[in-house]
Parts: sequence; structure tokens; C-alpha cells
Amino acid sequence: MNWQEIQEIILKELTPEQLWWVKKNVVLESDDMRKMSTEEIREQFPGGSTPGISTINDSEFIKTFIWQSFLMIKSKELKPIKGNLRSFWYRELRPFYKNHDLLETDEGPPVTLSLREMEMLLDLSLLDPGRGTGRESYLIDKMGRGFTDFVLKGIFRFKGEFDFKDSMDSFRIIGTKRPRLIFYTEKEGLFWFCQEIASKYGISALASRGEPGYLSMEYFADALKIHGVANVEIIALTDYDPWGYNIAEEIGNKMQEPVFGFKVKTTHLTSLDLFTPEVIEYAKRYLGNVSPPKLKQVAKWMKETGGINGEPYGMHIDHAEMDRVRKAVDKWYKKIVRK
Repeated sequence: MNWQEIQEIILKELTPEQLWWVKKNVVLESDDMRKMSTEEIREQFPGGSTPGISTINDSEFIKTFIWQSFLMIKSKELKPIKGNLRSFWYRELRPFYKNHDLLETDEGPPVTLSLREMEMLLDLSLLDPGRGTGRESYLIDKMGRGFTDFVLKGIFRFKGEFDFKDSMDSFRIIGTKRPRLIFYTEKEGLFWFCQEIASKYGISALASRGEPGYLSMEYFADALKIHGVANVEIIALTDYDPWGYNIAEEIGNKMQEPVFGFKVKTTHLTSLDLFTPEVIEYAKRYLGNVSPPKLKQVAKWMKETGGINGEPYGMHIDHAEMDRVRKAVDKWYKKIVRK
């Protein structure tokens, strides 16, 4: 069977909600996009005429491209990616945009992602200098969100037909005694501490580079489920700032997504108690010189934590006194065990 025939079968297998979403986001009647001319692409996926808006509908285009790629892998007309999301971008989607002159010259919202955000979206270990800014960042963002939407709707899995690999697989540990208890840190460089904690208490541990992507979470969730884990308790060591706080919340939120299905309780380990007064004085970071949207995050975080002496200052967790962190983890663990 070719991919069009498989499409008819797959559409009949989808739930009503899934089918509604696919019809809303994918151009199902589109011919093979890889064989279309630039003119046909612009006609099939018309964009806006307002300056600063792409001349094609990037969101619809990318989701349709992902959908067709999924079907082509099932029909063996396309090989599985067997890499990370970056592999799909560089091997399949970026050349397509470039060949049709839709990458560098086409207009699009001037979105610029930070290296940290790029790594989260693509699970990158290294980003080439000069890449990932402007329109390319915008398209990478669309692609990453497109794949995530398909996965969260249960239409396919990262580990399924595409056979995506988790570049962060060496930064997770499944506990030998109490795997449902998870020590988490957003700092890849603190994985040594994850190993120490996991070894001492027999619990699971996870380190990421900023907020972990859904691809990494899918692998972690599967590893936990192999051990019969359904309910998890997370203790999160992150930066003492709004973004670290949000990352701690988001890892719990992601694990509660229906595709993963865990019941989650998250505890924020980070507090000013982890830092000495001397370190706080010289290492605190002012958080008031950020963009207006981020100022709202700062204000919300201030209500939760009080900042430092009631002022909008934060701390990188790298400045924490590790013996204080150890005592805080121990206190949390003993409280859990007593329950």
C-alpha cells in the first residue's frame, strides 16, 4: 500500500476527537508535498499578505508535512529518522524549505529562540553558530510544537514510526527501591548529584538542559511504567527564579498529560535556605530588567516566594551549598517514607 491508501485506513481508526483535530490542522487532500512545485505549495498553503507574515501558512504546511512523513514511513516510502528532532529538521524539513526558497527570503515573524529554548525543542547537544535565529527559529518552533501536538493527541509516539532517539537518555536513572520517587534538576551539570541521591535512597533521578522536552519525557515515562509506576512524587532542584519555578511545575504537568497518565505531586526543593548569606549577597541576580511578559512571571513568582528580602532578585542553583541541599533532600525523603 502507498501512503495515500494507508491514510484512509488511519483516518478510520482515529477517535472522533483525533479526527476532528487532524482535519482542522492537516490538508488531507494534499498530494505528495515532496513532489509539488513552489507555486503549488503557495497555492495549497496560502499565507497572509500582511508584511511580516509568511507567504505560506507555515503551521498548516509543517503539520501536513509531518503527517505525510508519518504515513510514508508506515508505507516504507520513507525511512524512519532514527535520530532526534534535529535530524528531521536537517534531513527532511530544512532542505525542503531551502529548495523552495521559503527559508531565507520568505517573510515570517522575527522569532528568536535562546540556545536553551532551541535545545529544549530539538534535544540538541550542539547548535551550529549562526543558525537558529529569526525565521529559522520560528520554523523550528513550529516543527517542535507540531510533533508535540501529534503525540499529545495520541496519533503517534516519538518512539513509534519516526523512531526518534532521546539525546538525554544518559541523564536519567530509574530507582532500584522506590522508582516512583523522583529527584529532578534542570541542570545537566548536576547529574553527578542525581547519581549520588539515586544511589543513596534507591530513587529515580532526572537531569535536563532547561525544561525537558516531550521526547525525553516519553522515554522517562516508559522506563517508569516498566517498573509498575503509576503515581510519582517529584522533588525539584531548579534555579531560584520564575523560570526555574515554572520548569519544576511543568515537569509535573507533562507527566500528568493523558498520554503519560501519571498522578503527580511536585515539591519545590529550592529556597533561600540552600544558600549562605554571603553567597546571596554577591551572587543574587536582579530580575526586573526583563521584557513585559516576563515581568508578569516575576510578579507571580514574587507572590509565591518573596524573592530576596521582598525584592525581585534570584539565584542560580549552582551557588547553593550542597550540604544544605543534601539535608533538604534527606528531610523530604524521610517525610515521604514515614507516610
